[in-house]
Amino acid sequence: MAEANIDDRSSFERAYERHAFEQDAAANARSDTTTVHGVTILSAADADGRVELSRSTRHVGEGNPEGDTVFVAAFRVHDSAAQPAAPYSGSVEPTGEATGEAADDYRSFIDQLVEAAKGARFKPDIGRGEERLTGFHGG
Repeated sequence: MAEANIDDRSSFERAYERHAFEQDAAANARSDTTTVHGVTILSAADADGRVELSRSTRHVGEGNPEGDTVFVAAFRVHDSAAQPAAPYSGSVEPTGEATGEAADDYRSFIDQLVEAAKGARFKPDIGRGEERLTGFHGG
């Protein structure tokens, strides 16, 4: 687990280095993959802008829009016609990299990750007196 700050783009680059992005994007480019690789945002930004991140994988069929984490899959634009939210939307074949493409893809991914961290909304913690805990619970 790593920590990054939504006001410091370089902190995201330190938490998820370019080499990790290239490995994950290459794995995601395989047309027969059953898991996608990327970064999970584990917490909402605190008062100082800090968020917790973790390099992780998700099954291609996994979807939890109201979940307690936000997953951002690593894709290189020139590898696929697939959209980040739909990794199986088309056949994926890796292609050769032109000079600068990999760096541009990494910058775009970090930008996407920062924006996702800024906009991440998490369910509030359940605590004593919580309305969701009142009422009959069986027994």
